[in-house]
Amino acid sequence: MKKWVRNLLGLPENFGTEGMTVDPLDDLVAVFERNVAISALPALIDALDPDPTTVSLSDTALGFDANVFLRLADDNQSALVVDYLTGVHKAPLVLPGQAIQEFWNNQTEAIPTVSKKLGNSFDSLKKAVNGIDDEFEQIEKIENLLDEFKTEHGAVYDEATVKKTASVLQNLRERAVVPFCPRAPFNDLVAHRNKTKTPPGFKDSGDGDFFVWADLLYGLKSLQHQGTGFSRLVFVTNDTKKDWSREGIAHPILAAEANALLDVSFETWTLKQLVKAVEAETT
Repeated sequence: MKKWVRNLLGLPENFGTEGMTVDPLDDLVAVFERNVAISALPALIDALDPDPTTVSLSDTALGFDANVFLRLADDNQSALVVDYLTGVHKAPLVLPGQAIQEFWNNQTEAIPTVSKKLGNSFDSLKKAVNGIDDEFEQIEKIENLLDEFKTEHGAVYDEATVKKTASVLQNLRERAVVPFCPRAPFNDLVAHRNKTKTPPGFKDSGDGDFFVWADLLYGLKSLQHQGTGFSRLVFVTNDTKKDWSREGIAHPILAAEANALLDVSFETWTLKQLVKAVEAETT
């Protein structure tokens, strides 16, 4: 609501709708602090007996975890997915700022280095040779050479993989938003959430997953304040720990928080599910 309208009507500065304010951060804190009611029981019932969604992919805001866009470039349907996301999809695409940080931190675990690829090939060779002659003397020499290579060039990535990953990220840059919510307001809150096992993040030692979630919601609430509409939120992640989902069903507290803040439904998908949805949307 415009400031002059609030003044004309004699309304307070933070007046919004349904308990929300005109500040996305205030809205987010209100939900996280439970100053705004969340529909936990209905979300639990829906999680136990989910109904098939009727919301189209084009009306679905998509958020991406680091473990997804780390692997997207290597997926055999990468081109199809990226073309859809950057050229067809209408609803928001969000790469949470915390996920960008974790991309770099976790890159070596998801994108194979040259030494890792050589190591995998060597393991296959060793297994095949041992099936013929388990005393083949050259195997130990090859192992030593690979160890030397890893020490000197362990952080060198396969050039083709680097180029594909950079291309995917460059294309997503044209469409995606990368929100960072302020960190200070959540210092005490995140500790309390971890102690009470409030998702996400209570299965990890750090606060990274919480801030991925907070950045995602903050970014989408900011877009709503700017007039952007969507009817469903899907967070695409290959993290299957129960602080995000259980057997593919999003944790009901996450669904309740997303609904309270954004007034939309919430689901978690794997990269494989996203690929399947894009294929269905484009064929």
